[in-house]
Amino acid sequence: MSSSQPLPQAVPDMGTRIIYMVLFALVFWLLCWTLALTAIGQLVVCALNNGRTSSDLTRLGAGLGAYARQIIEFLTFASDTAPFPFKPWPGV
Repeated sequence: MSSSQPLPQAVPDMGTRIIYMVLFALVFWLLCWTLALTAIGQLVVCALNNGRTSSDLTRLGAGLGAYARQIIEFLTFASDTAPFPFKPWPGV
């Protein structure tokens, strides 16, 4: 992480956390659909491309999976730091 980026901050109070949790639950729902479409797209590309996958879709899926993990950790109180956009996008 570069020194120019601010460090992620923990959510300040329970009221704010509840609001963030509801919003991130909605983001997670959208993320699940996006992951499903990415997986279907990768399957189609693989079927049409003689078994070769798309590196772009692979990176996208890995990034979305890492982001899903951050959201799950926040929603289950395993982490007090809100995920992206409150901290950098998870690098894969």
